Amino acid sequence: MNEITTIYHTSLETPITLSYESVQLLILENPREFYKFVDMFDCSIKGEESELSFLRDGKPIFPDKEGCIICDPFHFDLNDKKVINLLIKKLVELCKCGKTQFELSTINTDVGMLFAELFGSLPFSLAYSELTTEELLKSTDVHFERTYDTLLEKIICYINVMVELKHCGFFVFINLKSVLCDEELSALYHHCALEKVGLLLIEHCKCRPLSSKEKAIIITEDLCEILENYG
Repeated sequence: MNEITTIYHTSLETPITLSYESVQLLILENPREFYKFVDMFDCSIKGEESELSFLRDGKPIFPDKEGCIICDPFHFDLNDKKVINLLIKKLVELCKCGKTQFELSTINTDVGMLFAELFGSLPFSLAYSELTTEELLKSTDVHFERTYDTLLEKIICYINVMVELKHCGFFVFINLKSVLCDEELSALYHHCALEKVGLLLIEHCKCRPLSSKEKAIIITEDLCEILENYG
C-alpha cells in the first residue's frame, strides 16, 4: 500500500504530496519564499510550530516523528547526538532478546569480582553500581563507521539508518539537485522507492529539466504557481 503524506500551506494552491511512487519538488524562485519554506519545514521536523499542516489519510501526523530534513548536504552527520541516542535505544531493545541479557549479567558479575579484589586492597569501604545496558553501550563509544565514499552513499546510508531507527516515512532535502547529478538522483529515487519512503526536494531554482520520476510545484519570482509533470 502506498501511503501518501499531504502537506498544506495557505500560500500554495496545490498541496505537496509525498509518495514513494514519485518525487516531489518544490521550486521557489523567490528568495524570500525559499527561505520561508525551508525555515517552516526545518521547524516542523524539529517539533516546533509552523504554518505547515501534515496529513495522512485525512488525519494529522507529527512530522518530527515521521520525517527527517537535511538542510545542508555538506555538514550532516550520522554520528549526531540525536541519531546516536536512537541507536542506543535500538540496541537496548535488542539486548532484551535472546542470550544477550544473560551475557550482560555475566559481564556485570565479572566486573563485580574485579572490583571486589581491587577494593579489597584499600583501607576503606567502597561501593559501585552495576552497569545498565545503556551505560555499557555508551561507555564503549558506539558509533557509525564511515562506510561511504560519495555523497550519494552517505545519503543512502543516512536514509537506511533513519528508516530503521526512527521508522521515517519521508525525507526533505534542500538544494539536493545542486550537488547530485541525474544518474545519482535516479539511484537515490530507486532506493527510496524500494524502501517505500517519500522524497521532497526544495530547490531555489529549476537547474535542469525534470525526470519522469519528478513532479514540481514552481513558485516564480512574482509568486505565480506553475505545475510540471502533474499529468
